[in-house]
Amino acid sequence: MIKRICLFTVGLFIMSLGVAFSIISMLGTTPISSISYSLTLITNINIGITTFIFNVALIFIQIIILRSRFRKKRLLQFINCVMFGYFTDLALYIVSFVPFDNSILCSVLFLIISIFLIAFGIFVYMPANIAPLPGEGCVEAVAIVTNWRFSTIKIAFDATMVIISLILCGLFYTNIFGAVNVGTVISAFMVGFTLRQISNAYSKITGNQINVVNR
Repeated sequence: MIKRICLFTVGLFIMSLGVAFSIISMLGTTPISSISYSLTLITNINIGITTFIFNVALIFIQIIILRSRFRKKRLLQFINCVMFGYFTDLALYIVSFVPFDNSILCSVLFLIISIFLIAFGIFVYMPANIAPLPGEGCVEAVAIVTNWRFSTIKIAFDATMVIISLILCGLFYTNIFGAVNVGTVISAFMVGFTLRQISNAYSKITGNQINVVNR
């Protein structure tokens, strides 16, 4: 159990670093945080708080999707909301010390790092089977109901968050691309793809299959 908690915590922090790198890259934040960041731009509320609020909403969406299949264990996601919000603030502080020269090359490099960290973070914390982040929890809920592949649903879910972020900024912020940019769109498709490649590589190297969907 201690090992699972450690993997869960480490994976969550790795994801928060990925979010921080996406924000610093200036190419648009990652899909997983795009709505939270949009709310921060619109309301000037700390991103840790908007991340918490958005993730709580996603838990209620899971209840609607899963209905009788929603296990009480998933309520632990409320704790995840607090942890991820805190980790995001901490990661932004840590990443602020990484040299960034505002060049296109540096922005692209930060985007690539962000995509990999988020995919790898999911790969580390989901199999721990404690409680997913609400974003992955929604993807997992759809996978349980439909039996579709997690990584495929993840791509569709991320694309949906990007669209919602554009709508929010378009309606309530001075710039429709305030939270979303080319990097966000790339991340929407590449995080799920990268997660699939990491899982496949792990299976080939170790001979073991990692299942990120916990029923």
